[in-house]
Amino acid sequence: MRIGFVFDDTLDVFDGVQQHILTLGKALRERGHHVEYLVGQTAHPPVSGVHSMSRNMMVSFNGNRMRIPLLAPVRGIRKVLDEGRFDVLHVQAPYSPLMAGRVIKRADPGTGLVATYHIAPTGTMQLKGGQVLGRINAGSHRRIDQVISVSKVAADYARITAGVESRIIPNPIDVAAIRANRDRAGTESIDRLHGQGPHLVFLGRFVARKGADLLIEAIAQGERRGILPEGLHLTMAGKGPLLERCRQRAQDLATPIDFPGFVTESDKPALLASADLAVFPSTGGESFGIVLLEAMASGAGVILAGDNPGYRSTLQDDEEALVRVNDPQTPIILAERIARVFGNPDWARGIHRRQTALLSRYDVHSVADQVEEVYEQAIQDRLIR
Repeated sequence: MRIGFVFDDTLDVFDGVQQHILTLGKALRERGHHVEYLVGQTAHPPVSGVHSMSRNMMVSFNGNRMRIPLLAPVRGIRKVLDEGRFDVLHVQAPYSPLMAGRVIKRADPGTGLVATYHIAPTGTMQLKGGQVLGRINAGSHRRIDQVISVSKVAADYARITAGVESRIIPNPIDVAAIRANRDRAGTESIDRLHGQGPHLVFLGRFVARKGADLLIEAIAQGERRGILPEGLHLTMAGKGPLLERCRQRAQDLATPIDFPGFVTESDKPALLASADLAVFPSTGGESFGIVLLEAMASGAGVILAGDNPGYRSTLQDDEEALVRVNDPQTPIILAERIARVFGNPDWARGIHRRQTALLSRYDVHSVADQVEEVYEQAIQDRLIR
């Protein structure tokens, strides 16, 4: 098949949707498919076959900084579509009428159209905005043959904002590639990252909804109650507007916390492998939990996650691994759960076994099988219309 991924944002960063389409595209190419990317302004393409269709501008949405496209020139769209001769265009949704919407409207009548919904709104404003966008895109969305959502919460968003039902196919992770990066780092490097004593890792952006401040407050509560294991130390990796505040707050704690800043994709597996416990206490706005799966694939001991719909879906409702958020008692609850991980090895091993067993469900080869089925159905849908 000749496949074109359509995405309004840039491929110059490796955020969740970028990771999704690049990981899936790599697997599809390995299966013999021809894959191209029709994307927003991209100065440094990470793979071949990338077409920058429009210039982008930065905005804030759903608790994130993101880029939205300016008006994509029709001439450029037609050129890429004519030369691409795509069997399937796979649009990442929700999408902008200024770029992806224009591509959809100019797609060949015989090209199958698939959309994947990735988003989980953080509040009423974002949901209302999605409904407005859904009305704007109603005409182009009718051209889409098959709809995928990465989780139940993303499927709910698609139904509420675009009025469509969807098949749930999760985000893919390349388990073999993650483990290869970990193994390249070597046990000596992982042991050095682990250090002496129990090691807890947080990896994510330092923004309110990712919960870094909740984790620091949980450590403070654990210290007050004397329930944390001896020698516990933390690595809190990432960057963002709350980083300096978290650094200052950490100075009041007895528990050592290292803030190494941004960690590259190739270095992430070694850091996560060094974790006896990885904690991701996000309060919401997550349609899925790729970072949870990265930690599992890397070999982290136990993963604890904020009980938001996206993370709950990823962990298959594992109550022991989910921590209640958006509650005044969350820091205490999290402190007690951290203490239990280190104080009850049999309980912790049970969580680890369940989490490791999840990986086959999310591995890119399993996901690619399902996506190929959707592509074939979309092409069939075109033949009978």
